[in-house]
Amino acid sequence: MAMRLVGAVSEGSGAVNEDGWGFAGSEGDIEAAWVFDGVTGINGRNYLPGGSDAQWLVGGAHGHLLKLAGSTAALPAIIAILVERLIGDWREISAGLELPADYDPPAACLVLVKRFGETWQMARLGDSCLLARADDGSHRIVAASPNNAFDNWLAREAEKRRAIGVPDVKRLLDEFRPQLLAGRRARNTPGGYSILEAAPAAGQSAEYLDLGGPSDILLCTDGFYRAVDHYGLLGDEELLEACGAAGGVRAMLEQVRAAEAADPECKKYRRFKPADDATAVMLRKHP
Repeated sequence: MAMRLVGAVSEGSGAVNEDGWGFAGSEGDIEAAWVFDGVTGINGRNYLPGGSDAQWLVGGAHGHLLKLAGSTAALPAIIAILVERLIGDWREISAGLELPADYDPPAACLVLVKRFGETWQMARLGDSCLLARADDGSHRIVAASPNNAFDNWLAREAEKRRAIGVPDVKRLLDEFRPQLLAGRRARNTPGGYSILEAAPAAGQSAEYLDLGGPSDILLCTDGFYRAVDHYGLLGDEELLEACGAAGGVRAMLEQVRAAEAADPECKKYRRFKPADDATAVMLRKHP
């Protein structure tokens, strides 16, 4: 089932945007589409080229998907090859680096959709979101965070620190580094959560979903999905509808940024960071 690109947006919350997006095919006939959400680094400094270590991984993975996503390979095979190539990239780039023993390697969330004949399928690593609507009006929502309990605890602890005058995110990251590092070591393990990284286990950790023949698909990172789960600006179905309008994804991001700007100390809406990188890609079936 042919789909076209309705709109896309990607905007960082600071100097470096660690999100990314792309597609295979043409804007009028999308074969595959994806969004990345680079994981915020906790190493104290960057070791890899580019704006950040996470941005390095996102850029490399994007380049590989540009070559892989349009192939006839099944999604598990594409994910496996993507991880294999990232392992090669990491082996090459890290060969001359002196990394600390507790180095936290770069990682990213990925949600990828691809057309196979008349149907679409999804692969996901991490907590980026997919919202899809079928011709009969039914919806498929894949938006659950794989680490929600820890994220909620982290937001509550950050709220306490801000109340006593510790508003800086870098200082919060430094303080909570041991807990963050422990959580990240559970990546791609039984009982842990999935993530895209240059490690063999990532190739076996993705979740897959058959979407059938959707009329609309929205892919977005959690920074964009804050419109629903943090700020309550609208619900899932309303988000899909809003992003399907002309200029809708950009307008939605502006609403997210306005909500963040109106609550810089995270008092009204509890969260760890006042703002986050945000990316969305909206696809629609040809009329």
